[in-house]
Amino acid sequence: MSEAARMPATDAVGRTIREILKHGTAAEHDMLDARLGSLVLADRDGYAQFLDIQYRARRGVERWLEARALGDPPPPQSDLVARDLASLGQAIPAEAPDFTAADDEDTLGVCWVLAGSALGNRAILARLAKAQADVPTAFLADPRMGQYWRSMLPALTRPCNSRDCESILRAARSTFTHFNLVASHCLVIKAA
Repeated sequence: MSEAARMPATDAVGRTIREILKHGTAAEHDMLDARLGSLVLADRDGYAQFLDIQYRARRGVERWLEARALGDPPPPQSDLVARDLASLGQAIPAEAPDFTAADDEDTLGVCWVLAGSALGNRAILARLAKAQADVPTAFLADPRMGQYWRSMLPALTRPCNSRDCESILRAARSTFTHFNLVASHCLVIKAA
């Protein structure tokens, strides 16, 4: 059971934005982890497929964020994913589906999903090191997203009630849904 799923369900009075997001996206997050987790350590082809999914999903979200001209956006990482794919001898995907958040102007939930991925990337990097996997890790080892995550913590630790955080939560769910749809599509094509 994920940490978010273990949190008590309340009306969220007195809870932080981060707690509301973790609890409210636990199912979507767990689904994505289940889809991608086995690919990372499977073999070089599985790792390349993981990177392909990351590139396609991130590129769409990064384009969406670029169009909003944020003052402090998360660092783009699709270029690092592309570098790792090229190092594996894989083609860079020519197409990446567009992303649309449920609330077009609410970026905090979208940024939270991308920034939070840095925590998962560190765990994946440790698993790869333990397995002595010989794969490129420019994307997973990028320190910028972890730094961005830390810069978001003051905003994420503010108290919030469910009603006030609805648009932030919808944006975060939209982001996880986008990643899950890209993963599902890529995995179906690979299986065919």
